[in-house]
Formats: sequence, structure tokens, C-alpha cells
Amino acid sequence: MWRWQVVRRGVTLGAIAVSIAPLAVVRAARGPDPVCAVRLGSQERSSIWAPPLDRVVNLHVPDVPIREALDRLAVVARIELSYSVELLPAGKRVCLTLDRVPVGAVLESLLSGTSLRSIVLGTTQVVLAPTRAGVVADVGTGAVSAGGLASTASSSANSRRASVLDRVVVTGSPDGAPQRGSPFALDVIDGETLARHGVGTLGEALDLAVPGVWSWTASAGTLSARYGSIRGASSFGVSAPKIYLDGIEVANPLLVTQLDPARVERVEVIRGPQGAALYGADAISGVVNILTRHDGTPTGAPEVQLSTTAGLSATAYAPRDAFVQDHALSFRSGSSSRSLGLGLNIGTVGAYVPGASEQRLLADADVRVVHANAVFTGTARFSAQRANASTSLIFGGSTTPSLTASADASASPVGPSRLRATASGLGAALPDSSGNRPPFDPTARVPFTGDSATGQSLSQYTVGGTMAVMPNLHWTHTVIAGVDGYRLRGLSTASLPTPVSSTSALGEGQGAADRGTLRLRTVGRFDLAEGTLLAVTFAAEQALTRDVSSALIEAPGYRPGGGALTPVIAPSPTVLRFAQSWINNAGLSAQAMLSWHDRWYFSAGGRAERTSGATATVQHALLPMVGAAYVREYGPAVLKLRSAFGTGIRPARTLARGTSWMGRGGASEGLEPEQQTGLEAGADLVFAHGVSVHVTRFDQEASGLIQPVGSMTTAVGTNGRIVRNLSYTLQNVGAITNRGWELQATARRSSLQLAGALSLVDSRVARTANGYRGELRVGDRMLDVPASTVSLSAAWAARRWSLSSTATRAADWIGYDRNAIGEALANTTREYDVGGPLLRRYWLNYSGVTRWRANASYKLRGDLSVLIGGENLLNVQRGAPDNATVTAGRTLSFGLRSLF
Repeated sequence: MWRWQVVRRGVTLGAIAVSIAPLAVVRAARGPDPVCAVRLGSQERSSIWAPPLDRVVNLHVPDVPIREALDRLAVVARIELSYSVELLPAGKRVCLTLDRVPVGAVLESLLSGTSLRSIVLGTTQVVLAPTRAGVVADVGTGAVSAGGLASTASSSANSRRASVLDRVVVTGSPDGAPQRGSPFALDVIDGETLARHGVGTLGEALDLAVPGVWSWTASAGTLSARYGSIRGASSFGVSAPKIYLDGIEVANPLLVTQLDPARVERVEVIRGPQGAALYGADAISGVVNILTRHDGTPTGAPEVQLSTTAGLSATAYAPRDAFVQDHALSFRSGSSSRSLGLGLNIGTVGAYVPGASEQRLLADADVRVVHANAVFTGTARFSAQRANASTSLIFGGSTTPSLTASADASASPVGPSRLRATASGLGAALPDSSGNRPPFDPTARVPFTGDSATGQSLSQYTVGGTMAVMPNLHWTHTVIAGVDGYRLRGLSTASLPTPVSSTSALGEGQGAADRGTLRLRTVGRFDLAEGTLLAVTFAAEQALTRDVSSALIEAPGYRPGGGALTPVIAPSPTVLRFAQSWINNAGLSAQAMLSWHDRWYFSAGGRAERTSGATATVQHALLPMVGAAYVREYGPAVLKLRSAFGTGIRPARTLARGTSWMGRGGASEGLEPEQQTGLEAGADLVFAHGVSVHVTRFDQEASGLIQPVGSMTTAVGTNGRIVRNLSYTLQNVGAITNRGWELQATARRSSLQLAGALSLVDSRVARTANGYRGELRVGDRMLDVPASTVSLSAAWAARRWSLSSTATRAADWIGYDRNAIGEALANTTREYDVGGPLLRRYWLNYSGVTRWRANASYKLRGDLSVLIGGENLLNVQRGAPDNATVTAGRTLSFGLRSLF
């Protein structure tokens, strides 16, 4: 049984990472007799090392044991250093007098002659993990001197330095492994970056730093996330990654939007279906793992951080600017071996459109206990949000002339058939010679909502924990158990092309779910031969989900067995029926990674799944993954080539689809599951001077995509008049191809950090399914998927000042002309038909939208700082993802933050 020593501050997976398999054999020559003085060569500059090993420190230690030297280094560098005392050489003493030396160089010297090397786990977390036997041991007294540091530097040309590729990740790896051997693209966003840029939602975090992922800004009256692209489209309205919170699967990924940067350690993201071999169904688009902080404090004493900000959000759609505020309180106490954290975040957004406002609350707690060869981490989270209803400004209900403005100039018609209303009987006036529509009488309008008929009210919770046990250096056993659930009132219509009457009883639609998950995982690591390492993973997972949803009955046009009714002209009596069902999902997976001489990496694995309760028949799936990576160092640069193939699947009935108007009752019966298969290949180039470049090419095919297809129905109302209703049924479209490029670059120079990401996507219909009656045709671009997205960010920090700025842009997508659809539905003097293929007449080409944010902080004294922030500085409120959605305008805020 190992005795664990965690120096000052540990890491959440510190005890696990000590059993990580060796990545290289470190051979260091014995230095001369102890002398406490050294001058390091230029090759020891801080830019060689990955953060936090690049931190420059002054370290003066007399003749002391190596344990004490490591202890002092952790304090001076403010890092979380974890290691096993058993692996330190007994009796080894050190004598160092160093000024302005990077932490990585100091550790390299201290660990020379041992079986340990530095592994970067996070922004402040470093683990000393064992390498394969065969290092050159010190002789004589076993002491290492400052002179020995210089000789180590000169003799380590054949040993590999820790770089960004050595950062340990838990997503997409068996049980926490260096990113170096991962065959697919994986992004890590640390909590410090989120805080520096003022990120408060998951969508903002992904837009900031992850190429290929785009999330549309939330509009008034809705709480659900809306992903425009995750390497293209994998569904209609419910494209989303599979989301985990500290390894616990959330019940509905579209409802996870809030983030408190002060409580997040990092966010790890896999794009594409390659992660499905480990994570199973619903990982068709990718995986997001939100890892919260479980660290202690530098001294072990309790720390409290309080921040408060308030400001105004400009708007052209309300009588006055909207008041916004955000207040956060966090508490942290303990050491790396035992820690406790609490957090509370409260915020409100005023009505930047008439009648709409939002209130939110987020509370969470974490605990960690490290004992002997086991680590336990616990997580609890509760979120409550409410978005009050807004009457759509474009579809009626307004009296201000500015609210009836024409569509945004960034939208242009698709071809000459934009809308020939008179010829086709759609009920809107012909465009004039300039292409604009003449205004129509607003008194003829019927009030429609922009998203949900009665707004949305949402509460979510997550509770669970992880236990990892390491009986020896070869095996690690992990148990993850947790429950996640939500209660939702007011269902989104974002996936539908048409609005919903604000007086409809459909606004009472509700949904609730609770998902319990148990995951068992065993990882073994073995040395097969000199330089040949094997890691194998065996896992079993059992998830049980309770789903409660409302369905329409006894309504005109209602069709048992499928279809969601949307009254668009005259509300009709409806009755809601609540149905409860149980979904059982079980999976077995196995995966192996073989590495050869720390240069070649081969990965292969698969997962077998069984799902019952989601559909009338039991579904089985086999999800394979194969990949390879090649890593080589060229002087101060490290080049990695990688490629991976994978398959993901999403059942026809999912909780994500159930939170919208689709998926109610038996709407998904008889549908094929959505599936995506794809290949990616890429290169990562990391330079010693702080510059890295990442390029990825992906080619994927998604089949069985499910789309709501509208059709007109006629019924006789209570007054004897004919009532036309528009109803929707879910249909499999066929197959689409998602192809494109992803580019990412970062640069770090002293206190300045620059980053950029670019994604080019071509998402098109490859073939249509038999019986499909929608508007899509072979060769059409997928709707609401931007052809290009880009993000640019910069951050600068000095002694007192900290500045950051981010610009994001999505360009060139096809979407619905919701303004024209609303006009057609509001004109009660004409008949209309917006079902099936006729919706092509309402397609528009949107040129793009750019959003710019900036933040600044100034330290007044001690731990008291002034905060200044600006969101949507270009004041763009319309045009994304369509011409009817209205978002908050330019928002300027001011606040204070203090640590005590």
C-alpha cells in the first residue's frame, strides 16, 4: 500500500496520475559536487516549458532533503504538486541557489536520477509520475547540485521536455492520460481563460476557443441552447454534444448553459463521433466534460471571493435600456488532500424586448478526500432559471413603428423564388422594385411568440461522486455514480420554422427527467518491452432514465401516433396529458492504446450498447473507434500527426428533442436513429517560443437525420367556421455530408497571449429517404449551419492591469425568412400554406454576424479589483440565426471583486 504525500496543493486526479505509464526514459548525467550557484543557458528559457512549468521563480535552499526542496518549490511557484514519497530516492539531498529560473528546469534537475518526470495536469497542477526503469542513478552521496542543473540541461538533448502535448486530459482517454497520444482533436479551456474573458455560458466558452463548434446567442424567452454547428449538423434543432459534469452525464445537454468561471477548473471538448466508443449513445456530435475545481487553498485557510457587477444593455426594441446584474460568491478551504468548495451565482437580465426578462441562480459544492491509494471527489449542483415570455416584435403585438422594421440587411433571398405570395396564395404582398416588402396593417396581426408561448421556467440538479483506487502501479479502478435531472415548463419552438400563437394552450407544455448513471472502469498499464507500453481499458455503464412529458389530446388536427399540433391563427381547445416512461441504457466497452518509443501511438476500441424504452423495440448498437498518432521533436519544436475514425448514434427519441414541440407522445415512433460516421486527420505543431498551430480535416456522413415536416389540416371550429391548422410530424431526411477544415493557433509572449480559431464547413444533403416530404433536396446546404466561423482573442496582464478582448463571427448560412412567414400567418384575409416543399420559398441567405466583447480589471489594493466589461460592443440585435430573433444589445457593466 502506497503512502501518498501531496505537497501544499494537490490535484483532483493526482493520486491517479502517479500510476500513469511512462512516456520517456530520462537519462541524466551525474553532476559535480554540490555548489549552490548556476547560470542557465538560453535553452532553459521559460518559453520552452508548458504552463505552469514556465513560471519563473527564485529558489534558495541549503542542503536539504529532496522532499523539502519540492515542498518549497510548490510554495514559491504557487503550483499544485503531487507525487509518491516511495519513488523519491532515500537520502537524496539538494543545494540550490537559483534566480529567475523556470519551474520546469528546476524540476528537471531535482528529478534527475529518479524514476519520476513532470506531467502537466492543469493550469496549476503538476504530477510527478513514474517512468520506466532504467534511469541513470546518482552515485556517491546522492546529492544534486546547482552545477548538476547545468549539466542536466546539456545532457538532456535526447530527453523530451513536457509540452502542451503532455497535458493530462480525462476526456477521450482511459483514465487520465497525456494528450500526446490522443488520435483525435481535443480542446482544453481552463477556468482562468474563462474568467479572464468574462465568459458566463457554455456556448460563449465554445465559441471562444473551440473551432468547429458554434452556439447561437440565446434570445428573449428561451433558456435552451441552440447549436448552429458541431462540425456541421447531426440533427434539426437538437444538434448538441454529450455533456458531462465531473464525469456525470447530464440528462439534457441543451439545458446546460450556465458557467461560473470561478468554479470551473477546465472544459474538455471532443468534436465528432470519435468519442462515442467511450461515451456511447448521444455522443454523435462530440463530448464536453466540465470539470469543476476540487483544489484547496495555498495555506489551507478558508478563502472567500466576492464579485458583483451591474450595468445596462442597450436595445432598440424596448422603451428603455435593460438593467443587468450578476453577483457571485465562492468559498474554498482545505489542502490538496482534503478540500471543500461552495459557490453561489445570481443574475438578472431586464426586458430588452417588451415583456421579456430573465432571472437565474446557480449553486454548487465540491469535496475531495485523498487517502492512501484512493481519491474521492464529490459534486453537487443546482440551477434555477426563468425567462419570461416575449411577444415577437416581428410577428405582431407591437405599437412602436421601429418594431415593424424590415428584415436585417444582412439577409438576402435565395434565388428568384423568395416569395411569390400572390401567385401562390401565401398571403403577403409582392416585394417592390427594391426588393423590400411594403408594410401591412398591424391591426390584422395575431400575436406570436419568438420562442416559447409562455416563456420558460427551468430547474436542474446534479449530485454524484467519483472513487478511484490504485492497488498497484499497473491497475486503476474507478467508480462514478450520480443523478442528474431537470424540471421544465414551456417548450421551445426553435426547431420549427413557424411561430406559435401566444394564446395557445401549448404554452403549458412541460417536461421533466431524472437520469441515474453508474460507470465502472478498470485501466491497466504494462511495459511490454523496452520502449513499448500498453494501456487497456474495460468499462461497464448502466443508466436509467425517468422521462415525464406532456402530449396533446382532443385537439383539432391531432393525430394519435405522431405529430405535434401548432395552432397559428386561432387557438383551439387543447388538453395536455402527462405520460411517464423509463429508458434503460447499458453499455460495455474496451479500448487499448499501444505506444512505441514515445513516438508512435495506436488506439482501437469499441462499445456495445443496448437501449430499451426509448422506442417500441429494443435497439442495439456497436460503436467502433480506431486511431493513430505520430509525435516527433525537431529541435525546439514538437510535431504530431494524428488520425481517427469513429461512429456515433442518437436514438430517435431523446430528452433533448423532448424539450421542444417535437418528440411529444409517440412522435418518434417508427423513426430510424440518427447516426454519424467520420474520419478526421490533423497535425499539431508546438514551438518552444510559445507558439502552437493545429490543423484538422474532417469528413463525416450523418444518416437518419430527423426533421419536423409541416402539413396543413382543416377542421371545423366551435363556431362552425373552417379552421386551418399547421401540424408537424418527424421524418427521417436521409443522409448528409459534413466536410471541412479546422485551424487553431496560439501565441504567448511574456504577459501577452493571442489565440485564434477558424472553421470552414460544407454541410449538404447527400440523399433523401423514401417517404420524406420536406423541402430539402439532394445538394442543398443544411439549414442554419454557418459555412465559416472564426474567433480571435487577446489577453494582457501586468502588475495591476488585466485586459482581454474577443471577437467571434459566423458567416454565410441558409435559414428561414421568419419575418415573411410571420406576415403570411398574420394576414387572416388570405389562405397560406407553409408546409412541406413550399417552405423553400422562405429560405434566405444570411451573410453573417460579428460579436465583440472586452473586459478589464484593475487591482486597487490588496485583493480588491475593479471590473469593467462590455458585451456585444457592435450592438447587433438581429440577423442571427434569423431575422426574427432578437438578442441583447450592447451591454456595459461595472463591478468589484475581492478575495478575503
